[in-house]
Amino acid sequence: MRRLRGEKLLLLVCAVCCLFGLTGCWDLAEVNQLAIGSLAGGDVDPKTNNQIVYYHIINPSAIAAQRGTTVKAPVYSYRVEAPTLAQLSKKSSDVIPRELFPDQFQSYLVSERFARQGLEPFINFIERQYNRRTDLYLLVTDTPMEEMMDTFTLLEKVPGRYLRSLVEWQAKSSSTVSLKSRIKDLIENMESSRLTVLPLVSLHQPTQADNTARYEKIDGSKSSIQVNGGAVFNKDTMIGKLDLLDVSVYHLLKGDTKIFYSNIELPSGPVDLSATKIKSKKRLSLVEGKPVLEVNLRASLVILNNEQKVKLTTANVAEIKEAFNDQIKALGEAFFQHYTEKGWDLFGLEESVKNKRGEQWAQAREDNKLWRKTIIRVQASSTLRDVGGAIDPYKGAH
Repeated sequence: MRRLRGEKLLLLVCAVCCLFGLTGCWDLAEVNQLAIGSLAGGDVDPKTNNQIVYYHIINPSAIAAQRGTTVKAPVYSYRVEAPTLAQLSKKSSDVIPRELFPDQFQSYLVSERFARQGLEPFINFIERQYNRRTDLYLLVTDTPMEEMMDTFTLLEKVPGRYLRSLVEWQAKSSSTVSLKSRIKDLIENMESSRLTVLPLVSLHQPTQADNTARYEKIDGSKSSIQVNGGAVFNKDTMIGKLDLLDVSVYHLLKGDTKIFYSNIELPSGPVDLSATKIKSKKRLSLVEGKPVLEVNLRASLVILNNEQKVKLTTANVAEIKEAFNDQIKALGEAFFQHYTEKGWDLFGLEESVKNKRGEQWAQAREDNKLWRKTIIRVQASSTLRDVGGAIDPYKGAH
C-alpha cells in the first residue's frame, strides 16, 4: 500500500515539473488586435505590372447579432499594390492597422488578366508561407476585381464564405463545378501536361451591389455572383474558357460529377432527366497505331419533367434510356474531338501515352503528337430509378 502511494506521489511530482516547462499562450493575440481575413483577391496592373491584392477583413461587430436597424458592412475591403508579392506584406501594414490573420480565409479569387499572365508567382508565394492553405478553392473572375471585391452578398454575408458555399453547393447539385478546384489541384498539374479547369465566376449587374442598400432589395438574383463557366489552365497560365455545357460534359467524362441534367426530344414529346450515381471508367489502348480512349459511363435516371403524349410504358422507358445514352455518347465524343483538335489535353493523354509500356507503344511514340490522334469511344448505360409520384402525364382537355 505504501509503495502504491509512493508511486502516485512520484507521478504527481513529475506532472507538476512538466507544467513548469509549458510556456502557455505566449503569443496570444486578442481578436481586436487581429485583422481576420475571409477572402483574398489577386490582380495585376496592366500598365505597371505591379501586383495587386485585395483583402476582405471581417467586421466582428457586424457579424454578431445586431440590435436596432443600423446596417453595417460585414467585411471591409483593402487594396494593396506593390512591385512584387513579397513587398505586399509590408505594404499591407500601411493600410491595415492590425496584424493580418489569414488562417480564416475561405477562398481565393484571381482576375482573368492575372490568370492569363500566369499564377506562378502567386503559387510560389503561398507555398513559402508557413501557414499556407492550399486546400482553399481558387476561382477566376472575368468581372473587374474591384467590382467583385466591393460586392455585398446575400444569405452568406461574408463574400469569401459565399464563394466557398457556392462551389460546394454547385458541386453537389449540378455538374458545372468540381470540388477539385483547390489551389493544390492546380499545383498537382504544374509539372505535367494535364490541364486544370477552375470555376469562372461573374458579377451580375454590379452597380446594384456596392453598398449596404443591397440588403434591402428583395430580388436576390440581381447583383449576385454566379458561375458562368470554367477557366482552363495549362500549368499556371489560363489559356481559355469552357461554357457551362462544356464544363458539365468535361466533369461527366472525368467522373468528377454527382449529377448531370439532360433534356431529350422524343417523337412523343420532351423529357427532362437528371442522372445520378454516375460512375466513369476509362481505358487507353492502341488500335492500329492510334490511341483509343474508351469511356464507359453508368448512371441512374430520374424523370424531372415528362411532356410526352403517351403513357410511360416499358417500351417508352426503354426509348428514354436509349435516347439519353445516345445523347451522352454524342456530347462526349463531340466535346473530346473539338478540344483535342484545339490542342487542349484535358484528359492528360500526353502523360498517359508516355507511361505506356510495350514495343507497340514505343514505336507509336516516335510521333511526338501521338496523343492528338487519340480517338474516343463513349459508351453510356443507364437505368430508370425513379419516375416520381405520377406515372403518366395528365392530358387535361386536349
